[in-house]
Amino acid sequence: MKRFGVALLSTLALTSAFANLAGAQSGDIKVIINGVTQQYTQSPLISQNTTLVPLRGVFESLGAQVGWDSKAKKVTASKNGYTLTLNVGSKLAYKNSAPVQLDVATQIQKGQVFVPLRFVSQSLGAKVDWNQTVRTVTISNQANGSTADQTNSLSSKPLAAPVTKVTYDTYYSDSLTYNDAVKLAIADSTAVKTGEVNIDQAGKIMKETGKDIDFVPAEAGVEAQDKAFKGYAQTNLNYEAAKKNLEMTKEGIEYNVKDLYNKLLQKQNAVKLAALNIEDAERKLKVVQIKRDNQMSSDYEVTQATNQLTQNQAALDKAKKDLDSAYVSLNQVIGYKPEQRYELKDKPVYSEFKDDVETTVSQVLTSSTAIWLKEQQVDLAELSLKLYNFNTQGNTPYEAEQLNVDKAQYATESTKRTLEEAVRTIYNSIKSLESQYTQIQAGLVSARSAADMAKKQFDVGLATELQVQEANLKVTTAEQQAEDLLASIDTYKFAYKKPWVLQGAASGASQ
Repeated sequence: MKRFGVALLSTLALTSAFANLAGAQSGDIKVIINGVTQQYTQSPLISQNTTLVPLRGVFESLGAQVGWDSKAKKVTASKNGYTLTLNVGSKLAYKNSAPVQLDVATQIQKGQVFVPLRFVSQSLGAKVDWNQTVRTVTISNQANGSTADQTNSLSSKPLAAPVTKVTYDTYYSDSLTYNDAVKLAIADSTAVKTGEVNIDQAGKIMKETGKDIDFVPAEAGVEAQDKAFKGYAQTNLNYEAAKKNLEMTKEGIEYNVKDLYNKLLQKQNAVKLAALNIEDAERKLKVVQIKRDNQMSSDYEVTQATNQLTQNQAALDKAKKDLDSAYVSLNQVIGYKPEQRYELKDKPVYSEFKDDVETTVSQVLTSSTAIWLKEQQVDLAELSLKLYNFNTQGNTPYEAEQLNVDKAQYATESTKRTLEEAVRTIYNSIKSLESQYTQIQAGLVSARSAADMAKKQFDVGLATELQVQEANLKVTTAEQQAEDLLASIDTYKFAYKKPWVLQGAASGASQ
């Protein structure tokens, strides 16, 4: 009975006696708050000989509530009855209504607000030290300045909020809707500009070629007139094709932006989830360490937990790099600078995909510019056959001209089959993703129920806080997976009605 009591006491202590660990700061400058090394998505930096730190990460670690007004570009932070107000680009901040002069203006770097380090001590009364030799910022908000580790005490007090956490929230100096991204991409596209020039050029050539065309020949006649009419027919086709090709170019841009926009949403989710996984690994490592200190686990288990934390930190680093790459890819298309960061305003919302695929196939085959172009080539081949002059020496054999018609018809049929197959493939992909989404939603119901139960059990002492946090992580993971599926479905839905925007369909149509 005594052994059971000690074990129970130790188990309860695990829920109340540890703070989160954080990986080493990846940048050149380290930040240590209350004895714990912090990890932020952006490293501290030096500007005008002044150390700047990421406001949200530092302030939240010191217990302040932080808010962001994207329109006013204003940050607010509240703690212990004080409200701090800062405006991006200004050297003046306010503590309640009292002005505070900053050494350097508040600024945004890669989507996060940075403030002078000295402002932390001025605003929150924290003790701040800067060690130039090791380039380390040490901050403490404890009354006695002590940062002694209390993680091994067997206390029965409620578990306090984590002192530190991996910060993935981002401030944005701008926001971007999908429609605005499309407008920017079209305005910045050299392909669109070239298409507009092609239309103008083809129109001028068609007008000049058509000056001497007085009638439409019904059959072969005067060779010169027949040749002139065939030339005019070709230039007329070139003009109409130039207009159609510009439409296809813009549709391709719309799809490309949709794809990059949704992929960026997915990469943002990946960073958030990777950060949460680090927090989970840190909690588990601390638990195993406490167990080992109380002879309830082995060094091997500590090593395994440490390795998991290391893997999760590497996963977060990769997720951040992938996110940066996703921003660069979209920025390149819409004409933004590579380092520009912004909030994505449009997030896909689920609605069941209902459609008659046979009807859509028919509509696509009727409206496709790629098919129209192929059909025009058939018409031109038939026109050449109709105006064939048997009396002209050196002409291509008539049978060879007939084969040109056959080749044009085969090319048209091939394009139709390619697009029809694309429609059916996209339809099946959407329905498959919907099935996965439905499964995740069903799992979410169970995960949320389990999280609620874990919280209730924790309230009556039948579960640890670690179990509650693990249950909440499962909920968040499922939610992120559902959002990723919605982004993929949204991209497919765009291509479903215009499958020629896909590279495979487009290459097939251009052959």
